[in-house]
Amino acid sequence: MDQRTASTPAPRSGPADDLSALAWVHDELRRSLDAAHKSLRRFLKESEALGQSDVDTVDPAVLRSARAQIHQGVGALELVGLPTAAMVLRASEAAVQKVVAKPHKLTTQLVDDIEKASFALLDFLSRMLAGKSVSTLSLFPQYRAVQEAAGAERIHPADLWGVDWRWRDLPADTAVAPRYIDDATHHALEANMLGMMRSPQPLVAAARMSELCAGLGATSPDTPVATLWKLSSAVFEAQAQGLLGFDVFSKRVASRLLAQYRVLERGQTEVSERLAQDLLFFCAQSASPGDGRRAPRLATVRQAYGLAHHVPADYAVSQLGRFDPAMIAQARKRVVAAKESWSGVAGGELHRLTGLAEQFSLVGDSLKRLFPLGEAFAAELQMAVAQTQTSGSAPPAPLAMEVATSLLYVEAALEDSDFDHPEQAERVRRLADRLGSVREGHAPEPLESWMEELYRRVSDRQTMGSVVQELRATLSEAEKLIDQYFRKPEDRQVLIPVPNQLTAMRGVLSVLGMEQATAALLRMRDEVEGLVQTEVDPQRVTQNGLFDRLAGNLGALGFLIDMLSVQPQLAKSLFVFDPRTGTLDPVMGRGPGARQVGAAPPPVEPRLIEQAQQLAFSAVREDVPVAEVSRDLERLSQEAQAADQPALLATIERSREAIEKADDAAGLASVRGELSEALVDFVHSTSEPMALEPEIKALRATPVPAPAAVGSAELAEDDEMRGIFLEEAREVLHDAGVGRADLAHAPSDLPLQ
Repeated sequence: MDQRTASTPAPRSGPADDLSALAWVHDELRRSLDAAHKSLRRFLKESEALGQSDVDTVDPAVLRSARAQIHQGVGALELVGLPTAAMVLRASEAAVQKVVAKPHKLTTQLVDDIEKASFALLDFLSRMLAGKSVSTLSLFPQYRAVQEAAGAERIHPADLWGVDWRWRDLPADTAVAPRYIDDATHHALEANMLGMMRSPQPLVAAARMSELCAGLGATSPDTPVATLWKLSSAVFEAQAQGLLGFDVFSKRVASRLLAQYRVLERGQTEVSERLAQDLLFFCAQSASPGDGRRAPRLATVRQAYGLAHHVPADYAVSQLGRFDPAMIAQARKRVVAAKESWSGVAGGELHRLTGLAEQFSLVGDSLKRLFPLGEAFAAELQMAVAQTQTSGSAPPAPLAMEVATSLLYVEAALEDSDFDHPEQAERVRRLADRLGSVREGHAPEPLESWMEELYRRVSDRQTMGSVVQELRATLSEAEKLIDQYFRKPEDRQVLIPVPNQLTAMRGVLSVLGMEQATAALLRMRDEVEGLVQTEVDPQRVTQNGLFDRLAGNLGALGFLIDMLSVQPQLAKSLFVFDPRTGTLDPVMGRGPGARQVGAAPPPVEPRLIEQAQQLAFSAVREDVPVAEVSRDLERLSQEAQAADQPALLATIERSREAIEKADDAAGLASVRGELSEALVDFVHSTSEPMALEPEIKALRATPVPAPAAVGSAELAEDDEMRGIFLEEAREVLHDAGVGRADLAHAPSDLPLQ
């Protein structure tokens, strides 16, 4: 049992500092889940169609395809650092996997539950990308439904609470009466537990349970056992003080504690880490005790585990995923089309009047489905359109402006996907009243503050979108020209436009406050100008590292520009330019021990270099037995592991596996040649390669004897076998470092003729 203390637990899947990766996979995830839903619906439809016939059942391959698509979503979420959110999809995958074996158990209700879980997850991710604070616990109702369908043994909201768990030594309550593992404590636990379960007033029983658990925590010598009881006392104290409610999950804690108590009664000291995590979860779900005097035990736990600012989330009711993402996307398209048509009619394009009623009817349909009080708002919009069509002319300026303002609000609200805003119904009602007032001839009212704020936010987002689009186009053109040059370095003319393109990008990013990126672009511009103005040996251009540096910086700039469309503010601090190396690198996600930009790799010990060099020589010598090479590999492997040289260790492990799998002389020769080449490369890449250059050249020039010919008589009579053998021999020599030019000087006894 891990009894180490820990620092403040860090969320495993809270809103990440860098959401650019999530932005990249979000649309692909939506498409994959939509395809999975369609496959499930299709299977249901085909099963119903064949239900009354004597034809064989529907091919379950459709279900396997749906499971694979959901599984891809699980992998994508785990890849972008959201393992807790991935658990929701994993539950859906398990539910589909269950019906793959028994397709007849797939029901409409199960498909509905899987779709709702996907909709909730996509809504959760969309809100994260919009910078809104949203808890993974809000996914629990949908997660619970698919877990029940999958027949999961455990279904608990703490499964979606992404906090890393560690045991901590909590301070004991010195004022409480001590309790020990005995019959009296056992009976008290049972009595108070029954009081919490059955009594209409469970607060008194919860207070007694808190005292009892605190007493056990004060007398327990083992840290995990003591921590378990102290966490329990904090949970029951929260319930006794009305800071935590009673539901089926919190009530089960008491019965699980009683089972744990029976384990301790038998003299065992093992405690359930899962139970302790659930107790900490309920401490986090409790309301803050304020100054701590109301619930001191709870306050101690929340402070020790860094939960002081944790906000409880409602996991019983979820506002996520109430609408199909496809419905929201459809509504956006309808609003855009209606806005363009209305703008045209207001500008005198009266030929658009005929289709106006149908377009606004579609907008009204979306309003009724998505917005509270959307019926009244849709009716006002349609009456305004009907009034305009009846007049046969462009609408008056006040009416034109009010309808345009209303459509702009709907577009902004759809963009934010904030359908559960507490003031949404009142805002929709106000829009309908304003539109009705103007339609009746009254003067338009001034814009309200919430309308101006929403419009400003959408305008900023659209402006940034235009900037990002221009930056992407410029960067793409620069990348194409630089790539053309490095493919053909003697043609310097293709680089002439690049400095101006980099300067333009630098100007835009400078206005946005991207200091690190502007410094990198200035360096890149100077380097490209140097290539344009100076005739450079093409061979040196591709070998001096300039190509790799420019390519790396272009990639980092592309990453930064993508982040601008997701998180403009954070993008400023998540990249660093190293003037010494001239590289721009992303720094997000690095821990305190991560290697900084430009830092040198750890040095290799000289004895390792010497051993690798000796083994490289012996590997290609036929007079050295394979067993001896294997022993040397084993010894060098241990040395590399102790010296923390993962690259060398990986090379050795691959070679050892290849030697074990080689089943003939040609295979062994090939493996030994590859091992020698790999070790030579390792020696060549060490901190002092020049000192070993003569030995490396000598090693590379050493011809390697091919394995003795077997069955030469048969080969002489079989042209096909002889050709295969010769090709294998050439591969062996090539892998051992012997080029085609060296074959002319090969010993006369080699079977190459």
